[in-house]
Amino acid sequence: MNGGSSCSGTRNRTVASISMTAAALKSRAKTETLSGARLTSFPGFIEFCHPKARAHPPSGAEWIHEIKVDGYRAQLEIQNGVIKVLSRRAFDWSATQFAAIAKAAAFLRAHDCIVDGEAVVLNATGKPDFNLLRQELGNRNSKRLQFFAFDLLYLDGYDLRQCRLEDRKEALRHLLSDAPKHFVYVEPFEEDGARVFEHACRLGLEGVVSKRRDSPYRSGEQASWIKVKCKETGTYPIVAFVEKLGAKPRRVASLYIGRWEGDRLLYAGKVRSGHTETLARELRERLDPLISGTSPLSQPIAKPKATWVRPGLLAEVQYGAINDGGILREAVFKGLRDDLAEPVALSGRPAAKRSGDGNPHVGVSQAHILQLLPDAVAPSKEELRAYWTRVWKRALPYLEHRPLKLVRHVHGTTFYHKGQLPETPPEVHALEVEKREGGIGTRLWVDSLAGLLGLVEIGAVELHPWNATVDDIERADRLVIDLDPGDGVPWSFVVETALRLRDTLRSAGLRPWPKLTGGKGIHLMAPFARKMTHDAARALARNFVQDLAGAEPDRYTTSPDPALRHGRIYLDYLRNGRGNTAVGAYSPRVRPGFPVAAPVTWRQIEQGLRPDAFTMSNPPRSGARAGKRDR
Repeated sequence: MNGGSSCSGTRNRTVASISMTAAALKSRAKTETLSGARLTSFPGFIEFCHPKARAHPPSGAEWIHEIKVDGYRAQLEIQNGVIKVLSRRAFDWSATQFAAIAKAAAFLRAHDCIVDGEAVVLNATGKPDFNLLRQELGNRNSKRLQFFAFDLLYLDGYDLRQCRLEDRKEALRHLLSDAPKHFVYVEPFEEDGARVFEHACRLGLEGVVSKRRDSPYRSGEQASWIKVKCKETGTYPIVAFVEKLGAKPRRVASLYIGRWEGDRLLYAGKVRSGHTETLARELRERLDPLISGTSPLSQPIAKPKATWVRPGLLAEVQYGAINDGGILREAVFKGLRDDLAEPVALSGRPAAKRSGDGNPHVGVSQAHILQLLPDAVAPSKEELRAYWTRVWKRALPYLEHRPLKLVRHVHGTTFYHKGQLPETPPEVHALEVEKREGGIGTRLWVDSLAGLLGLVEIGAVELHPWNATVDDIERADRLVIDLDPGDGVPWSFVVETALRLRDTLRSAGLRPWPKLTGGKGIHLMAPFARKMTHDAARALARNFVQDLAGAEPDRYTTSPDPALRHGRIYLDYLRNGRGNTAVGAYSPRVRPGFPVAAPVTWRQIEQGLRPDAFTMSNPPRSGARAGKRDR
């Protein structure tokens, strides 16, 4: 009997395996015909694509529109029959909060796949309900918890991220054709975006997400996805609560919330409604271990009824407006955001912040943001690793042994970094430098492929090297002049100017080489035969450009004032100076299409090669060489 059972079990597993293989092969045959599909190994967790917020939806036939649902972002992964459902922080919630989704996903065991979607619970009227969602999380047998699937990133050996969105969605629709009710395929609307948005708001829905039908899937915030909300919402740390007098068991009557400005936690208002009695009791229990004898706010306020807490819980809040003092009006509590919380939140450090511009910078301290790049488009770490592995031998002569200023992309936020750096691999070297404003700072530098890949791990995208090497940071070994054309300047005039300055520099005994910036201009890079102080290098560059700007002030400016640039070329000599930088050759740019700064020849400049001619997928193969003069 026992032997028969074992044999039967083995036979059943074998039949199941054959069935799974057949299904996978069938889907692979269809997937491999999709333009852009790449045969590759299973990539694991993929950082989400996040839409940019806009006031109005886009219009045009190139856009499709989806209803924005109010839930928890989730990623379904299936590899060799093992099912995972991951949160936006890549926490594995398969056996906890998303257990019901993972259980229902068994119907897809025949496939290896990665699906992007949202965990949602609908109320009796068919609308997503955030409070009901939180009640159903963790219930393995929940019949109400659903996975709204809107994108397919990987299927049976093929990475689909470079495929057109409409092709990915069609493959997803086919994949979910026999799905149980726990899985909902998010249908796209092809009507006018404004009309879809109007209907969504009329029905009391959260809003719409508009997507370019031809767009690939890019991690991080992308302009190819646009979200428009019917009402404003945000995530704020709870800083205090007022308890319901005499209630047994104890429960919360109202909440006080804060907002982050850099490392300062400021008062953002009172949240009076939106939680049920059950949730009010849960909130009281969750806040109990965070109770503090003092206010966590950087600017204390008088709230005699408040019980202060460390800002370790995040609240999703809907509001009507924000006044000049940063206080939310008509604030309504929607639920706790456990999916956004970090373990460090319990220490009082910010887990989700708002900078002065009102945009959320989850996990990024304003103290580390030198300059925010809100319209940036960043490649994924996987794309960056593949790019540097391809070009590192050509790139290092321009980048190695130089202190670097970094543009980082972290948690959907792109910014010029300042201040303390995260822990880095040993192949990324650190140099302590005395800062101009006083004190000691740290600059990173690399000398190997491993170092470049280490920078990728901390979210570095753009690399801006100093005009000095780490063995002698106080003296410049090269000069940089940036030709930055304003609106209305034809590219032929930029080329003409570059050639004129080339001849001027040559007559002074320099041997300049050109670099396309990957943006809209040209850098003239001139190695020095003998190093000089940074101040002397800046003065020399100023002399070169002031002669030109003085002779033709209607065509050139040396002022950084944007108002003076229209119809002129800004001759930027301020790239020279201690600690000042220009984007490094071969560095990617955080722009659509991921152009790269490219060293080129003067002949290519004469032929009118555009500044964004080279990209991560099409890097320069040769051009001007850094050589010993540029090191």
